[in-house]
Amino acid sequence: MVRVVVAVAASPERVWKALTVPSEVSAWDGVNPLDVPDLYPVPGQHARWATRVGPFRLTLHDRVRSVQEGRELSSTIDVGFVHLEEQYLLGPTEAGTELVSESHVSSRVPGLGWLAARLTQSSVRASMERLRVRCEETP
Repeated sequence: MVRVVVAVAASPERVWKALTVPSEVSAWDGVNPLDVPDLYPVPGQHARWATRVGPFRLTLHDRVRSVQEGRELSSTIDVGFVHLEEQYLLGPTEAGTELVSESHVSSRVPGLGWLAARLTQSSVRASMERLRVRCEETP
């Protein structure tokens, strides 16, 4: 499992907006919406996002599993050979928000689970930092 915790000096409402509004997601995560349903995120929806990993253009498939408005967002993510069961948990703090990202990582290619976990760990750490900066600099 890949687990990253970040303290964000912004309200949980601001962090939730960054996680759920497609233009916000694009701003901090670098993905571009290809086919994101109206009212995203709603359990059962399948959103597709364009992304890049180095020189490779990939489609990220995001299947929303559960949503607790302002507190929890869970999705199944498939991108390239990586499969994630991803969950974001938000909690208020005196200074803003604690954001936890937990991902159970596997590979769709036998024998590459270690690489999928390593790439996910690096990617999640970097994206959570970009999200933190976005929320703190853009109210």
